[in-house]
Amino acid sequence: MVRWTYLNGALLSCVANLAVAQTPARATDPVFVKAQGLVSDGNGAAGRALIDSVIKATSPTARLYPEALFWRASLASNAADAESDYKHIVVDYPLAPQAEDALLRLAQLELARGDREGALIHLQRIPRDYPRSKSLARASYWTARVLFEKNDIPNACAANANALAQAGEAEIELRNQIQYQGQRCSSIAAAVVPPTNSPATPPSTAAPAESQAATAKATVADTVLTTVPPPSPPPTKATAQDQRPKPPVQANDTKPSIVDPAKSPANPVAKPPVKVSAGTSHPAGYSVQVAAYKTRAEADKLTASLTKRGYPARVDADASYFRVRIGRYSTSKDAEDALKRIKAKQMDGFVVRAPER
Repeated sequence: MVRWTYLNGALLSCVANLAVAQTPARATDPVFVKAQGLVSDGNGAAGRALIDSVIKATSPTARLYPEALFWRASLASNAADAESDYKHIVVDYPLAPQAEDALLRLAQLELARGDREGALIHLQRIPRDYPRSKSLARASYWTARVLFEKNDIPNACAANANALAQAGEAEIELRNQIQYQGQRCSSIAAAVVPPTNSPATPPSTAAPAESQAATAKATVADTVLTTVPPPSPPPTKATAQDQRPKPPVQANDTKPSIVDPAKSPANPVAKPPVKVSAGTSHPAGYSVQVAAYKTRAEADKLTASLTKRGYPARVDADASYFRVRIGRYSTSKDAEDALKRIKAKQMDGFVVRAPER
């Protein structure tokens, strides 16, 4: 609990201090700059109230709306509020410029609470759903960081090398962090290099470069269980800055899928993973929202897929969106429990008020 409280505070406070410097290249609405200044000066309540007023006065269909949600999450006073807004962006506004960075920050929050698998789920969606994302290098860096914590050294080193290849020359601080983290790979590789006085392979029978690389990787994998990786570097100012990367400049034109086909069974067996409240003539209370679309056809397609997998899915439509929701629950706790089971099946979502039937 102490570790989570400390990391939670570090993640949220660094955003409050650095949000202006990490905003997109396009002009930032002055109201967000003012809100960030209030939070930085210690008047967090006033800064967050200013963001809330913008959200209340803005239509959910306006481009400013997901940006306001992102700023409110970045300046949130606690992890639960930040996570709720990031999930709202990921689920309801997957094409917004802030969506991919919302995934990255959700991964950081999962890692801070010790859920490495949950962090990897968010991180793996970034290159899959946003292949042209400006956050690919950071996603790879954090993927490597999670894998190092899992002691999966070969894959961690591969992800770290990928991060270095994706990082731009101008991203000096990020490149420094990636290279520092990569020292763990260098120390392991050095431990398996044969001594200089050992018999060398004759030049005429030397293995091709590809085979040598494969052999080196296998050797590292064989020795990883007996190799204790060096401890992670102490927190630095640069690391704190990296924990709140700037939102991308432009939206990606690829709509992310909430169901990972690679992890879905070939012949899924329909079984209800969630408990639905008994039918009544009054509002059911709460539901879990997993997606929102501009067209009915897209929403119906996902609903049919979820129904085949045993989920009580439906479409709730209004003038702007067709929202795919699962279940009706009498209490928010029942809905949160259902959300945990849904997340375990590689899906994202968040709890919403269920409309009256």
